Amino acid sequence: MNEFEYLEKSKNEIITIDNLNKKNDCFIRYLFSDEGNENIVLDFINGVMIDLNFQTFNNVVILNPFNLTKYLDGKESIVDVKCITEDNQTVIIEIQLQGNQYFIRRSLYYWANSYSSLLNKSENYTKLSPVISINVLDFILFNDIKDFHSCYLLKEIKHNKILTDHCMLHYIELPKFNLNNDKEKLSSWIKFFKGENMSNLIKENNIFEEVEKRCQSFIDSDPLINAYRKKEWNEYFHKEELSEAIKEREFSMAKSMKKENIDIELIKKITGLTIDEINKL
Repeated sequence: MNEFEYLEKSKNEIITIDNLNKKNDCFIRYLFSDEGNENIVLDFINGVMIDLNFQTFNNVVILNPFNLTKYLDGKESIVDVKCITEDNQTVIIEIQLQGNQYFIRRSLYYWANSYSSLLNKSENYTKLSPVISINVLDFILFNDIKDFHSCYLLKEIKHNKILTDHCMLHYIELPKFNLNNDKEKLSSWIKFFKGENMSNLIKENNIFEEVEKRCQSFIDSDPLINAYRKKEWNEYFHKEELSEAIKEREFSMAKSMKKENIDIELIKKITGLTIDEINKL
């Protein structure tokens, strides 16, 4: 499908609750940070916390309420969602569709930025409180870990002692999830991101009755849907450009390795190219 065909198809596509891209940046910000959606984001956060046996929360206050005008102007918060719990813990949520190992630095930077913003100049360090970072990724970040949900804390290496609970980074890698990973509340949310039918989700978790209503409100709003479509187009063309750039880099790498008479099977393994593609270089 060429660019023109993609645009024409997407313009004429009727958006429904079940074909709505639940990972779309505009939609996620609306669902998790629009005023009145506190119960929805709280359910998701608690699902993440329960999955690894951390404490759950009773309520949250959204610190960066969704504002469509600011979103369209690019003046929204750098993180998708930022909220605070009843015991003063900050939770930031980031949805990332594409990335590589550098995302680790990005997520750490976002955590550090949120942590440092807890204090004003000259305030006492005792006012600092935990910041929980939840990162939902549509790509694989940790090739050596099979679990789709991992969490990192600051620990002493020799004694495995946690230094502080103020730093907690969760990574949820959507491509690793399958039905065998079923983990109650969290699994329902992963299925939601991956496009599961809403009627099935409602049977698993009644919060999706509320989610369904908010999805419909989103679809019924022309300004929101227009922003949604624009984001879809941007992601599509960015992905195409990124894929081409990666392919060019792989060909360049393979060509250099071939000149050095490196074994073709090793070139194949490192670059991901086929033997036929390598032979044509």
